[in-house]
Amino acid sequence: MAAKRPRVPSLRCPKCKAEWSVARVFDACDVSWPNQRWLGFDCPKCEASFHVELETGRVSIGVIDGAPGPAFFPDNGVDVPGLSYAKAFGGIKVTLGTRKWYVKGKR
Repeated sequence: MAAKRPRVPSLRCPKCKAEWSVARVFDACDVSWPNQRWLGFDCPKCEASFHVELETGRVSIGVIDGAPGPAFFPDNGVDVPGLSYAKAFGGIKVTLGTRKWYVKGKR
């Protein structure tokens, strides 16, 4: 019997339900809010915009509500071993294994 390959951590677009690997989600993030640990994500399939919330070892996708203060409401999330992030000058640095991303902060 063949051994099963470990499942690649992935997130679903809350609108079209397309499934993307966590690395592909980070590839599609072009803005960040470092103080909140959020990244802006535009779905490559349906082009809808959502937010991604970073935690050490976990990532979620969802929406924010701005009243009375910003709050994140996750649609789906996944544990991601080896995921880390750090606030950097003007943005957020994300590391997943050997991959690294720098996502500029919103001005």
